[in-house]
Amino acid sequence: MLESLKTFLPNAKDYKPRFFKNDLLAGLTVAIVALPLALGFGISSGAGAAAGLYTAIIAGIVAAFFGGSSLQVSGPTGAMTAVLLPIVAQYGVGALPLLGVMAGILLLVLSFARLGKYINYIPWPVVTGFTNGIAVIIFLQQLPGFLGVPKAEGESILIISWRTLNEWLTEPHFASMLLGLFTIVIMFFWLKTKRLQVIPASMAALLIATFVSFFPYFAEVGRIGSIPRTLPLPHLPLVSFDVFQQ
Repeated sequence: MLESLKTFLPNAKDYKPRFFKNDLLAGLTVAIVALPLALGFGISSGAGAAAGLYTAIIAGIVAAFFGGSSLQVSGPTGAMTAVLLPIVAQYGVGALPLLGVMAGILLLVLSFARLGKYINYIPWPVVTGFTNGIAVIIFLQQLPGFLGVPKAEGESILIISWRTLNEWLTEPHFASMLLGLFTIVIMFFWLKTKRLQVIPASMAALLIATFVSFFPYFAEVGRIGSIPRTLPLPHLPLVSFDVFQQ
């Protein structure tokens, strides 16, 4: 068994010193891009900005050893935020460890059953439709923060979005909306200007918009708040099977 595990670990014979410079540059690029994404996805999922940051760091290290390829770059993705948010809203953050265990077991079963080959039969319109659907859900999830109003109650994202719009129309908060639009404009402008693409658009938008937010007009705009300066000590999560029964 130990011999089989060695195939998953990096082999010194396969790595040349000349690779280090390019690998370091790739790692720094991914880290810069992943920082704002991790914060945003953590907030979008309902687990919080700190949870998103911790996950990006730890998952990146784990993926480097067990990703199955020596030529890969791993980072946070937004698809799971649409799945996690209703679970966190209904069962709380404590349900996430059990959800992670269940997802891992299911992936192992699919792997041992060699069902991954059937992915080739999924039509591209299904994949693009799924991706665009996730994008729409994430957009609707962020409406309360974008418009600067408290998140409305409701189980359906459409109901929450409708109540959010009604509340904003009743008492509009233009500072939050303008700052959000300003951030979007920066990202589009950055992506269209080749000379600026040395710095990732997401990081540039985060830094510039954060600087602008300190102007007096944006004083009442909500902020992420403080994030712990150190990683939490490793510990086994408290898995509640009461959630599984529900």
